[in-house]
Amino acid sequence: MDAFLAVIIITVIIGISANAMDIAGFKIADYSSSASLDRITTDAANILINTPGSPANWEYSADLDQVTPGLAEYGNDSRNGTKILSIKKIDQLSSNYLNLVEGKVIPFRYNSSVIIYPIDPALKPIVVHNETLPANASEVAVVNRTVLIDFMSLNVLASINPYFNSLIGAEKLVWCPHHNLRGVKDHNKPNSNLNAPGWTCRPFKVSQWDLNFTDFYLISDPSALNDESAIWILDRPENQSEIGKKFDSKPIKMNDRISELLGQDNSTVMWLHVFTSGDSSKAFNAYLVGVPKNTPPENVSIEYLNPQPGYLVLTVWM
Repeated sequence: MDAFLAVIIITVIIGISANAMDIAGFKIADYSSSASLDRITTDAANILINTPGSPANWEYSADLDQVTPGLAEYGNDSRNGTKILSIKKIDQLSSNYLNLVEGKVIPFRYNSSVIIYPIDPALKPIVVHNETLPANASEVAVVNRTVLIDFMSLNVLASINPYFNSLIGAEKLVWCPHHNLRGVKDHNKPNSNLNAPGWTCRPFKVSQWDLNFTDFYLISDPSALNDESAIWILDRPENQSEIGKKFDSKPIKMNDRISELLGQDNSTVMWLHVFTSGDSSKAFNAYLVGVPKNTPPENVSIEYLNPQPGYLVLTVWM
């Protein structure tokens, strides 16, 4: 009887120990799986945010099968440790997400989504890839990183800030070849008097190739000007104009005027002239910018002159 009771006790102890070992084993497996998913998500975020990809200009590649994607602008340093992401690479990744990500950045058996949220509420979130996270997902990992987004390849051809120009001295300003414009004497002399009406002018070079692949716009900051006297003229030394036009709160497309001035020449230097009242309380900036052909006018915004801060959220689950 004593031996029988001893066997029962030993059997119970062994059973309890085995159950405890199973529980511990499951917990270790769960922890290992969770740690592995966190590592996969972190590594994927580092690849996308911190590298330009391979090759570095992969967004122009015709064979995406040989591409490892990265969103960082090639040859562009970070600002205060924050990487600048290219909108062209973001668009290419969005259009070919599964082909570019699965098996290259994230293992095949995992699902993922990438959304970029600009800090400026006026800018819409960029949905790179958005799969619905199922309620029964066994494991989920999320990485949220601060980034800068270069929303548009916006090239500034001419930039004018009359108020700033008046402060740095006439000897440092650009001397315009256009004389006596709109009855203003000595228009070729840059305006250096802070409190007097005057012209500020900037030259820029443009070619037929630019015109074929670029849309040109005149924009101002603020878009709605307080200076009722403000006008602009676009001309070239060989084809001068004295007809000034008012600014608009919306971007003004300049392709027709540039095409008219360029004529049959392959390239030329044109001048943007801006006349202001000289009242510093009504100061504004004017920009002649070039954007990729067929860019919607509503996407030509002063906010896109500089990279915008935002958050890249990468979610991975299985």
